[in-house]
Amino acid sequence: MNFIETYHAVELTLAAGAVPLIIGESGIGKTALIRRYCQEMNLYLVNIDANLLKEGEIGGLPTVEKGRTFYATHHKLAQMDELLERGDKGCLLFIDEINRCDHAVQQELMNLILNREINGYHLDERVIVASAMNPSARMEDFKHTEYQVVEMDPAQENRFVWFNMDSDAREWILWGLQEGDIHAQVIEFISSFDEYLHSASEEEFIEATPRSWERVSDALKVMDRSTHFTRETLYHFVRGNVGTRIAQDFMGFLKENENPLLKARDLFQLDQVTQSVKDEIAQSSHSRLYILMMNLLKELKGEVSDQRVRRVSQILLLYPRDLRISLMKEIREVYGKDLYLLLREDDLFLEAFFECYR
Repeated sequence: MNFIETYHAVELTLAAGAVPLIIGESGIGKTALIRRYCQEMNLYLVNIDANLLKEGEIGGLPTVEKGRTFYATHHKLAQMDELLERGDKGCLLFIDEINRCDHAVQQELMNLILNREINGYHLDERVIVASAMNPSARMEDFKHTEYQVVEMDPAQENRFVWFNMDSDAREWILWGLQEGDIHAQVIEFISSFDEYLHSASEEEFIEATPRSWERVSDALKVMDRSTHFTRETLYHFVRGNVGTRIAQDFMGFLKENENPLLKARDLFQLDQVTQSVKDEIAQSSHSRLYILMMNLLKELKGEVSDQRVRRVSQILLLYPRDLRISLMKEIREVYGKDLYLLLREDDLFLEAFFECYR
């Protein structure tokens, strides 16, 4: 399942009062999915990393007062109660890496997740719970993985709703062009070599993941602001994130594409589409044109006017026909409720469509 499919499945699971368990390799966006859910549902997020817990820690140390035993509340649970005291919204407790702790800790967490109680501490009714873990090699789709996991017993496993999450390059690129704010050169590279978004090599220890590309994006932004670091330093950084083979390909890609993309904001400010813009579009690759159109739509969404809608149509009309049709379908799928309806009312946008079939 890709990110969106997993997101909606988790949404349904939580609405039905069950506990989702997201299974996926490290760095593909499990935590990002939960963070997005909390933002959209206006929930506080409290994250507990199970692999950092020791036996008895989540249950709290016992103390005896007047012959009765009390247990200290774990600081994460105390933090959750403090957030709820504000009373303005609920909370999602996210238990991550539940199969990276020992059985005793797993049992304690199961009390919290499924029974909503541990050593006299009760989860507030405004708390919903979700969990995630790395895949086990015993799973059919993940036999190649080598995570040091601790298997849950079947009774525990059966209490969750399981979702296998995988990375999807197209989906990640769309996210990176919008809220992800991924550097344009990383977007261009993954658009051209989508197999590198999540790539493991038998010869190399380091694995490229969506999370490692986010770090590369951050480094490129630093490079844009500073002349202190060299290309060689950047190469070592990239290699440390995605491995030697992909880092070499990435650095070669940067060298071949040193000219920046046309800027969407600049295109909107032009009085008319100039011949130099037409020439650059004619010489650009499909991946570059795809990114340019996504950036244009992002800018258009921020400020809509008839003139800006017309400019998107003018640029689209300059695109190769096969890419144009593909983009129009994508605009309808992604922006079907707002921008697509506006574009469809523009006669030049319709001209761009019908011209593909002449």
